[in-house]
Formats: sequence, structure tokens, C-alpha cells
Amino acid sequence: MTGTKTRSNVDEPSQVPWNKRPLYKRIHWVHTLLLTLTPLIAVYGFFTTPLLTKTLIWSIVYYFMTGIGITGGYHRLWSHKSYSATLPLQLTYAFVGAGAVQGSIKWWSRGHRAHHRHTDTEKDPYSAEKGLIYSHIGWLIMKPEPGKIGYADTSDLNKDPVVAFQHNFYPYFALSAGFIFPTLVAGLGWGDWRGGYSSQQLLALYSYTTPLFASIVLLTILVSRALMTSILQGITSLLR
Repeated sequence: MTGTKTRSNVDEPSQVPWNKRPLYKRIHWVHTLLLTLTPLIAVYGFFTTPLLTKTLIWSIVYYFMTGIGITGGYHRLWSHKSYSATLPLQLTYAFVGAGAVQGSIKWWSRGHRAHHRHTDTEKDPYSAEKGLIYSHIGWLIMKPEPGKIGYADTSDLNKDPVVAFQHNFYPYFALSAGFIFPTLVAGLGWGDWRGGYSSQQLLALYSYTTPLFASIVLLTILVSRALMTSILQGITSLLR
């Protein structure tokens, strides 16, 4: 019986080294699906939906809005406490920042504070020592080893009602600000429902990764679309 109990204890998940656990258990599936399926659907829509000027302008405007939500809100206001903001501005940041789908204010700020306190060490959630890919996007895909991320004081964030509200209802914020709202504007505004979704999500690649990686992806897509258009036009002219 003793031997059986010992074997059972050894086989418990908590006793298995993190890097020895099955890969599928170490993947953050919500982030992974957002980072793969959403852009793929958006690319499909980009190739199959005419791009309207109004939709393109709106997508660029909303991209910068979500970007400011991250840089001005998540980063400078909440992570670093660089300045104070009125309640309406905080609520705006909380909404459009969620549109970038980079996590809640509390989760993002906690990781960023740990990053600054433990820069490029094992306790840094996105240490550059783990490589370029990991520090930019891999940390979103792979779950951190439990207890590995360094300590960061978030007591002020826990007391912030806006942060707490957004954190508790983050999935609804992300769905509304990241998908529904930009699509509604284009759909109700000028009837471009599909374009409103696909164009916005394509530009969201910038929010998911970095301008460098996203620029390469977008350039490839644009060149491919132009090439496909040229080929289709050629085939059409031959069939006439």
C-alpha cells in the first residue's frame, strides 16, 4: 500500500517538471486560437470581400484607438501610474484597450511590472533571453510555469474599480470591443459588415504581435492579393 501511495504521489501533476508535461497542457489555448483562427478568417474575408475606402479608414482609425488604449491606458496609466485620468477616459481606455485582445488591464499590468522588475531573467514573463519569437508572441501562446514569474505589487490595481470591473468581465469586453463594435460601425454606417470584420481583424495583427512581424504578413497578403487579381484577370481575358 505504501508503495502504491508513493507511486501515486510521484505521478501527480504537481510533481511532474513543467517542461516534462504534455505540450497541449502548457499551451494557452484561448490566446492561441485568437492568434491563429481570427487572422485566418480575416485573411479569407480580405481576399473575398471588396475593400471599401470608408472601411479601410475606419480600420486604421480603430487600430490607433486600440493602440492608445494599450499604450496610454494599460501601459502608462495603470502599469506605471505616470498620470491620473478622469473616469470617462479610464472607461474609454478599458474598452478600446480590450479591443487589442491582449488580456485584461490587471493581467497585462501585472506582467509588465514583473517584466520591469526582473528584466531578462527567469522571472521576466517575456524575457529576451528566451529569444525574439518568444519575447514578442511566444509568451502569449505558452502558459508561464506556475510560480516562475517574479513578484509584482498589484494591490493598487486590486482596489481600482475600473480595473476590477474590466478584469471580471474581460471576455465580454474583448468580444465587444475587439469584434462586435468595429463590425457594427462599418455595418450600420455604410453596410459593409464583412469588410468591417475582416479589415479590422487584419490590422489587429499589429496589436497581436509587433509592427515588424505584422508588416511582413500584411505585405505578403497584399502582394498575394494583387498577384491573384492579375492572374484572374488574365484567365478571364483568355476565356472571352
